Order: sequence, then structure tokens, then C-alpha cells
Amino acid sequence: MRALVVSTVHRPDDPRVRERTVGTLASAFDVRFATREPGPSRSGDHEWVPLPGGRARRWLGALRQMLQRDVDVVSLHDPELIPAGLLARLIRQVPVVVDVHEDVPGQILTKEWVPRLLRRPVAWMAQRTLRLAERFCIVTLAEPGYSRLFKDDHPVFANYPNAGALPPVAGDGAYLVYVGDITEQRGALDMIDAASAMPSGRSLRIIGRVSDGLAARMWERAQGLGVDLQLEGQLPHREAMEIVAGASTGLSLLADIPNYRHSLPTKVIEYLAMGVTVVASDLPGTREAVDGLAAVWLVPPGDAGATGAALGEAVVRRGVAEAQVPMMRRRFVWPADDLVAFYRRAAGE
Repeated sequence: MRALVVSTVHRPDDPRVRERTVGTLASAFDVRFATREPGPSRSGDHEWVPLPGGRARRWLGALRQMLQRDVDVVSLHDPELIPAGLLARLIRQVPVVVDVHEDVPGQILTKEWVPRLLRRPVAWMAQRTLRLAERFCIVTLAEPGYSRLFKDDHPVFANYPNAGALPPVAGDGAYLVYVGDITEQRGALDMIDAASAMPSGRSLRIIGRVSDGLAARMWERAQGLGVDLQLEGQLPHREAMEIVAGASTGLSLLADIPNYRHSLPTKVIEYLAMGVTVVASDLPGTREAVDGLAAVWLVPPGDAGATGAALGEAVVRRGVAEAQVPMMRRRFVWPADDLVAFYRRAAGE
């Protein structure tokens, strides 16, 4: 049987799409992976189909792939592809799984490129699109908090690391680390302010994609505050995790906005699973997920003083995080077998 995994927006090496979905389904399906160019960095377990051009052209290319007669089940990873998925359902009756990665209506409310007066109407349209997906497609969720976007319950495939995918625990390299997209709302400048407020200094290594304009502001802020900042750029997931494994503390300083309020940043689990202490924004989704775990300090979003003080405590308590690594790697693991069984049922096997 053939599964089509398609994304026109996420980068081809997105861990949930490439490693967790494509990599898992490849154990039971012939997987065709359609993405924007230049394509995933690792091959061998799937057939890659490039979707060239701008967003409109990529959308049409994705629809053409969904209409291929040898496709038995489709896995969609972008909200903007839902209309294409609905067309594929109408024309071919192919099962379409819509995997919801984020709170799309909440995200739109803070998008700078959407005019302020249009944000609520566009968010409402996004909500209606999700409800159409619920009615005519199959919905899966990356986090339980996204269930409030829908009328019915839907299966949650939590965005935890693949079994065996993380590197071993490493020695403390005496630096702070962040992994993920880099924006002001994700704490780009707050991390620099907090590092400067620490009682004892640590270099700050930030891994991920960042706009040139924000990078320049970050360098300027770090230089002015005397912070040793290293922008590592976007790296393959394994390489990024090897850097994380040597950190003293991992950061997740999300702003208190609708898209993040009820989410659990995957990086928090990854940090802890590698024996690294965590300082994170005190938001409901994060608080609920880490309840009962050691080596986590939750701080008010945007409070550099409180974050700096928490970092001062966290960097000297790394042994506490290391002690719970075996439990973390058993408890927080990608549900590969459940995903395969789910897609087999969806495909009618």
C-alpha cells in the first residue's frame, strides 16, 4: 500500500513530518513524500517528489499528487492543504488524514503579515476550515490542547522523540541552548536578556532559522549586554540534538499568546531526555505537561530578571536532570506502532 505524506509549508526535514511520520510509515507502507525543494537531507526509506515554485504552484502540485491513483492514504501537514484534501476526497474518495501541528486560529491572531482588522475574520475562516476537515477527513493531533479546536475527540500522537533517536547524555559544556524557529515571540531577545541577568555567565547557542533582520538585532543586543551569542543556523535534527546534549540548560521562553498558551514545546521534552535542565515560560500547556518532573524551572514570560535567577539555579543542578533520563526516554516516546496501526485502518487494510 502507498501512503502520500505531503507538506508545502514545513521544511522537508521537519522532525514530526520527516522523521516521525515518514520514517514510521515507511515500516508498513511505500511512502511518497511530497515537499518543497531542496528536499529532505536523508533518503532511503521513501520516494521524494519535489513541489517547486511559489505557494500556489506547490499547492496545485500537492493536489496532483493526492489524485494519483496509486495513493491509498494521504497524510496532510499544512492547514492550507485542507481544501486540496477535500477535493481529493470528493474526486477520488481517498482517505485523507489531517495532522494538526499548531493552533492555527490562535496563530493568525498574532501574524504580523495579516492586517490587524482582518485577523479575527481570517482566524474564524481557519476555524471553519478545521471543522470541514473534521467532517470530511480524518483528524489527528500533535497535542491534547488542540482538541478545543474541534467538536469531537481525535487521536493524539504526541510529538515526542523517536525511540533511539536521541544521542547519549554528554558532559556539561557550560553553555545555554535553544533549538527551534527563532522569532521574538519565541524568545529570541528574551534569551539574551536572561543570559545577561545570570549570576554567572554562560555562552548562548541558538539553533534554528532566523531572519537576517532579527539576527542583526540579536547580535547587537548580545554585544551591548556582553553575552557570548552563537547563532548555529538550521541543522539536521540529530546534529542539533548532539549540541543540546552538551548544554547546561535548555531554554523555551515563549510569549503568552494564544498559539503557545496551551501547547507543549517539544524541545522541553528533548532537553530533559538528554539530561539537560530546562527554564521555560510558565504557560498552561507547558505547566501541565511537566507537572511532577524534576529539573524544570517555570518563569513568567518576558521577565528577564526571574529567568536569569532561574538559570543561575538550573545550570548547577544538571545532575538532577541526568538522573531522570532513563524515565524520560521510557515515558516520552513517539508512538510508532500506534501510528502505523492507525494509518492501516485509515487505508482500509
